[in-house]
Amino acid sequence: MQTIEIPQNKWTQALDEFSAIHDGWLVSLELLSSALGVQPQIRDLPLRGVTAEHRPGKPVITITAAHNDGQMFTHLIGAPTHVRIERTDEGADVALQIESAEGTAAILRFRNAAVPVTADGVPRRD
Repeated sequence: MQTIEIPQNKWTQALDEFSAIHDGWLVSLELLSSALGVQPQIRDLPLRGVTAEHRPGKPVITITAAHNDGQMFTHLIGAPTHVRIERTDEGADVALQIESAEGTAAILRFRNAAVPVTADGVPRRD
């Protein structure tokens, strides 16, 4: 297993690519904090995207998933400090972890780990 830290100046591009590759994959989201422990937010919903916005002085990362009835679930992470992707040694994405300045971590886990492929169907090798 390997953890890849994404530098802040690459968040927008990396999360756009991540979203395009994983659109529709089933995900679960948990929030982890020392004060509250693990708080499940969603379970096995199709991912619609993870985006980074660089608002003046306050970057924000948004995670969006779709409910079965078409409603959207949106979770905002204010003041993010770290973005990490956890991968198997074979290159399959397992989870995305986003930490905030307040000490909370949002952990987006895939229902099934799989090696993402490019638009040409070739396994991605970052």
